[in-house]
Amino acid sequence: MAPNQRNTKLNKLLSGWKEGMIYTSPWLSANGYTPDMLFGYKKSNWVKSIGTGAFMKTQDEPLWEGAVHALQHQLGYAIHVGGETALELHGVRQNISPRLNQCHLYTPSKRKLPAWFTSYDWQVDIKLHISTLFKGKKLGVQAIETASGIPVLMSEPERAIMELLSHVNSKPKFIKAWELTEGMMTLRPALVQRLLTDCTSVKVKRLFLFMAETHGLPWYDKLKVSEIDLGSGKRTIVKNGKLNSTFEITVPKEVPEVSWT
Repeated sequence: MAPNQRNTKLNKLLSGWKEGMIYTSPWLSANGYTPDMLFGYKKSNWVKSIGTGAFMKTQDEPLWEGAVHALQHQLGYAIHVGGETALELHGVRQNISPRLNQCHLYTPSKRKLPAWFTSYDWQVDIKLHISTLFKGKKLGVQAIETASGIPVLMSEPERAIMELLSHVNSKPKFIKAWELTEGMMTLRPALVQRLLTDCTSVKVKRLFLFMAETHGLPWYDKLKVSEIDLGSGKRTIVKNGKLNSTFEITVPKEVPEVSWT
């Protein structure tokens, strides 16, 4: 390749490289960047490696969003930002914090993540969950642009709250989810209905419906609860709680008494 062609390729790469983004060897190779070219770029201090098969712009600060984007869009991982992290990025939060402390990622498979991703310090605590909470892997998941300008596949609020509820197994976690759910006034009942129908966890479905009904959320009455499979038998959400007779779940005694047995 002639020098001017090499320079054009380099300029094209750098000009389109968003701040915080990671580019992987498979993506670079597919776009015409050979190992020899990358070696030259590193030697000239244009790019640097953050581990085998992953590169960042020199002098740039790589972001977790850029890394997750690379997993999703360059390497084809079935993984998305969800649960508490998605809720926080959608503005549903308890405490206003300028910085994200944890990043909850959900994937239906046990496919091993690349070492460059798991070993790098992204300045957030990465929590990976192997989850088959929904039959439809992409239901309620959309590409959403983060504050950094990097789009990542992320749960919409309707799915994210159910993902959060799947982790409720103690009183503190219940209270946190309870307080977050109280402010979720604008969920879309059609999507909620589809997610509840698709959800594989009886516990999550009952807990979600209980919180929505008890908070009197405006979209609750638009749901067709009778068409949702809520299983049979009682479910203990927290120990030493009180039984709600409508959804047959045991929840903390401090929760307002609606349909108690």
